[in-house]
Amino acid sequence: MENLIEIVKGSGAKLTSPRKKVLEKLYHSELPLTLKEIHNECKDIDFASVYRTIKLFNEIGLVDEITFADKKIRYELVSNLHNHHIICSNCGEIEKVPICFVSEIKKITKYKITKHTLEFMGLCPNCQN
Repeated sequence: MENLIEIVKGSGAKLTSPRKKVLEKLYHSELPLTLKEIHNECKDIDFASVYRTIKLFNEIGLVDEITFADKKIRYELVSNLHNHHIICSNCGEIEKVPICFVSEIKKITKYKITKHTLEFMGLCPNCQN
């Protein structure tokens, strides 16, 4: 968490209390979150402040913006560990997929991959019953 705080301060932005709360929420989240989900978890911060904070974090390279097939924009902290996700097309549950095929694709194609996205859609175990 301290390195994330340093990134914010190093960008020249002030680490206000609302920004710190949003940062903590993203830090402790296992999954990418929508603006509404972040706002719901940070009830004492108005929605406009959450929006501006996420916009700032995106501009300084602290968060990634992810849009799944459900067209909802979500945000997660940028990390060295790249994440893929599987989404239940019935209930919307999201789960991380702990593998990535980029190194295999690089070997096969000889491309230098600079960016990629991969998402899976299906029915979660609960919705299969």
